[in-house]
Amino acid sequence: MASINERFFPPKEVYDKLSIREQEQLTLLTGSNLVFMLLFFIFGLVLFIFKYIIVGAGGMFILAFFGTSLYFIKKGHIHLGAWITTCAIIFVSSVECCGAPFSVSNYLPYRDSCFIAVMSICNYVISMRHNQLIFFFGADSLVWIITNIFRYRPIYIANPGTSVMNIVICSLAIITTNICILLIDRFTRRVVKIADDNEQKSSQAFEKITKVINDTKEGLDIGKQLSASTAKAANSVEEINNLYNYINSETATLSSEAVTIKDSSFQINDKADQMKLSVQSQSNAISSTSAALNEMSASLTNISSIANEQRSGMNAIVDNLDSQMKLLQNLVNDMIKVKESSAKVSTFVEAVNKISSQTGLLAMNASIEAAHAGALGKGFSVIASEIRKLSEETTKNAQKITDTLQENETIVNTTSESVTSFSEYTKTTTEQLRKTIQVMEEILSGVSEIDTGTREVMNALTRIVDDANNNTQLAEGVASEIIQQNSALQNISNGTEQLQIKVSSLEDLLSNIRDAIAEIDSNASANEIVAAKISGALD
Repeated sequence: MASINERFFPPKEVYDKLSIREQEQLTLLTGSNLVFMLLFFIFGLVLFIFKYIIVGAGGMFILAFFGTSLYFIKKGHIHLGAWITTCAIIFVSSVECCGAPFSVSNYLPYRDSCFIAVMSICNYVISMRHNQLIFFFGADSLVWIITNIFRYRPIYIANPGTSVMNIVICSLAIITTNICILLIDRFTRRVVKIADDNEQKSSQAFEKITKVINDTKEGLDIGKQLSASTAKAANSVEEINNLYNYINSETATLSSEAVTIKDSSFQINDKADQMKLSVQSQSNAISSTSAALNEMSASLTNISSIANEQRSGMNAIVDNLDSQMKLLQNLVNDMIKVKESSAKVSTFVEAVNKISSQTGLLAMNASIEAAHAGALGKGFSVIASEIRKLSEETTKNAQKITDTLQENETIVNTTSESVTSFSEYTKTTTEQLRKTIQVMEEILSGVSEIDTGTREVMNALTRIVDDANNNTQLAEGVASEIIQQNSALQNISNGTEQLQIKVSSLEDLLSNIRDAIAEIDSNASANEIVAAKISGALD
């Protein structure tokens, strides 16, 4: 059953927060719900078989309460699940008292009161709070009162005296059962609380005793640690002795090396002076080179400025030539328009010639007709004569216009050819100037690159001069450091002699330390024996 109940237990973090009483009672709560579900399922089927439909339906309905209680318990709502189970048990009592098979008998109150008492005990098993017991007591008392008022009325009518006595006895049984349950619950909760308090006090006392014992053991372990420390000190003394021998030998070596380093430092100082003179000479040569490069850079700058000015002038010439080419092109276009206009005028002259010839024919026909008319046509003959004269004048003028247009066309063609030749020449000249400008731009670019390179060389030479000056300062610094080093080496030589004297006195101190360690070792051994006895007694 425990393994089945654990399937319906809440998550571990919720379970661990419950008190010991609630953890133990959780098994009773889940187990009771499962048992109630099984019993009421069987009970409901039996009631349906025997056709007690109302009570059977109530029993089946109660299954939902117990299932809901298990669901909330699984989700971690323990107390809510317990309250739902309490409500389900109250509903069971109500269904039994109000819907169970009924007959007029004096034993009926005993049956219902016993059922209520049993349900009170079941509720005690699953109640997680004392208030649940009080709530159940009040609810079942209300169910009992309602049952007496409405359901037991036929019993009161049949046998009033006996019925009242039975009701009183059953009521006392219900009240006594619930009061005893409340008192037992209060007593058990008080006992559990007292046990928890005693457990906490015992735990605190045990922790204190354990702490005292641990402190005692730590104090007793000091002897062992002292003995171990004595051994370490002995080893350290041996190491100091070895160090003493090493220092003694190294001191002699250091003295000889100091003399050698002192002689070498004088040679280094001479080399540093020579390097200083060489660096100064190099710095002077680089300064001369830098001045020459400055002059070359200034010349390149002048050349570049002159070339830029010439390029600006040539650009202006190219712009003027472009403007002239546009004007010439406009002139050619105007010549073409004049030529087209002359062609139109020639067409108009041809039309005038046709009109003049037709007018002459018309005048001749008019003269003929005037001759036929005789005296009546004389006036018309004069008009025809004038028209013929006008036609002849018109023909002459048209011929003159035609001649003038031909001369004009010859002049226009000649002028157009001259303008076209000049335009081609101007175009060729412009292209040559453009190429010349491009060549000058390339020259300027080369001059600019040379100028940039010259400046970079100058900057590099400047840095070299700075580095040379720094090297000079470093050489001077090295020389001064070597002088200081010579002084330090002299101090080291003197200090080495003093160190040899101190090392000689160190041997006496080591002897005294060995004697003190021997005494500490003997005392630590005695303390260790006492510590072993106390530790054995504590164990």
